[in-house]
Amino acid sequence: MNRNREMMLREIQELDFRVQDLRLYLDTHPQETAAAEAYNTAVKKGKAMTDHYEKLYGAVTPTGGGDATARRWVEGPWPWQSYKAGKEEGAYHVDV
Repeated sequence: MNRNREMMLREIQELDFRVQDLRLYLDTHPQETAAAEAYNTAVKKGKAMTDHYEKLYGAVTPTGGGDATARRWVEGPWPWQSYKAGKEEGAYHVDV
């Protein structure tokens, strides 16, 4: 996966987390206008970033990307794979 693609996907993940976190906060603090503004900003930025990513690389979610990119995910490496000079790099280790 190229570096720009990784950075964009990471930013989308961070924005999604921010949206979820602010949504939970607003459940218990509905009168907080600053949090509501931050939530709306994060939603708009996340949608714009996701739309841009999907135009370049394909769907982020199974329902994203529309018909044109519906199956583009099968064309590239899987998320756990990385390619350099045409060769798959070593396996990833995940500590649980």
